[in-house]
Amino acid sequence: MSINRRQVLKGVAGAGGAAIAPSFLALPALAQSLKGTGEVVVYDGGGSWGEAKRVALFDPFEKETGIKVIAQPRTDLGAVRASALAGSPRYDVTILTGGNTTAFERENLLVPIDYGYFNKADLDAFNPVATGKFTVPHIIYSLLIAYDPAKFGSNSISSWADVWDTKKFPGGRTLCTGTRGPDGAVFEAALLADGVDPAKIYPIDWDRAFKSLSRIKPEIVKWWNSGAEGPQLLIDKQVTAGSGWNGRIYAANEKSQKIGFTWNQGVLQYDSWVVLKGSKNVDNANKLLAFMSRAEVQANFSKHILYAPPNSRAYDFIPAERAKMLPTYAEFKKQQIVQDYAFWNALGKNGRPNNLTAVAEWERWLVGAR
Repeated sequence: MSINRRQVLKGVAGAGGAAIAPSFLALPALAQSLKGTGEVVVYDGGGSWGEAKRVALFDPFEKETGIKVIAQPRTDLGAVRASALAGSPRYDVTILTGGNTTAFERENLLVPIDYGYFNKADLDAFNPVATGKFTVPHIIYSLLIAYDPAKFGSNSISSWADVWDTKKFPGGRTLCTGTRGPDGAVFEAALLADGVDPAKIYPIDWDRAFKSLSRIKPEIVKWWNSGAEGPQLLIDKQVTAGSGWNGRIYAANEKSQKIGFTWNQGVLQYDSWVVLKGSKNVDNANKLLAFMSRAEVQANFSKHILYAPPNSRAYDFIPAERAKMLPTYAEFKKQQIVQDYAFWNALGKNGRPNNLTAVAEWERWLVGAR
C-alpha cells in the first residue's frame, strides 16, 4: 500500500492527532505468541542508530522469544534489490525509505506482513503513518542542516542558502550522495538553497537542482553515504557545515560533542520495515516486526535515539522533556517541509520512477556528462 507522504504528515502537530488510515485487515484482539527458535537476519544501519536498535529492539526480542537476531550492516540498495531478485536476499528484514518502497513493491520483491502476531491496540495507534500490506513504519525523522558552532559563534547558519554561502560561512561541506536518491534530501536542499519556495519544491526541477549542486560541489569534502558520516565529519573538523539526520546529531551531542543544527528547512521523512521475498525466516521476521511495533518498545527506542515513534501510544511512555526533542513536536514540525514520496515514487516522462531517475542523473552529473 503506497501512502502519499504529504497527505500522511499534513497537519501533524506532535504526538497526538488521528491516524489518516485505519488498519486495513481484520485483526485479533490478542496476538499470537512470539516464542520461537532459529534466527532472523536484520538490517543494522550502523552507528548510533544501529546501537539503539540493538539495545532497545534486538536484544530484548532475543530475550523474550529465544530467536537469534543476526544484525547485518548496511549495503547499497542496488545490491539489496539484486539479492532479492536472485532469490537469496541479504536480509530477512530490512528498512526501506518512503522514496524506495513502491519500487520494491512494483518488482514483487516484498512479502506481505502477517499481522496476526501484532497487538491490535498498537496497530490502531500507528499515527500519522499507518501500516501497509508490505510495510511496518519504523521511524519518523528529519534531515537537518548541521554546522560547527565553534566556527561561527552567534553568526550561525540557519538556512540551506547559508550552507551554500562559503564566503560568509567558510569551510568544507558535506551532503548526502545522490546515489541514495531521495534518502538524503540533497535535491530538496539544493532547490531550497537556490531560493525555491518550500511549497513549490515538487515536482523537482532537475536542471535547477543540478545547477545549484554545481555551485556547492567544489566545497564538498565528501558526499556522505551513511548516516554516521555527516556528524563525524563535523566532529573531526573536516567540514564546517552540511546535513545530517536529527537522531545522529542528537546522539553525538549526548556523547559530549557540539554539533549545531536548526529545524528550519528540515525535511521530514520516514522509514519502514519490510520482509524481502525469498527470506528463509519469514515467520521469525513477522514476530520481530510485531515485537518492534509495541508502544513500550518504541518508547524505549526513542530514549536511545531521537527519532519519532510511528506508534502514537509510545508517547505515553516517553518523558515530556524527551518528547519535546522529537521531530514531530509541533514547534519543530511547522518549520520543516515534508518529503513528497508520491513524487519520488511516480513514473517520470521517461517511464522510470523519479527515485531511479535521480540516481541516473546524479551519476551523469558527477562525471560531467550532465
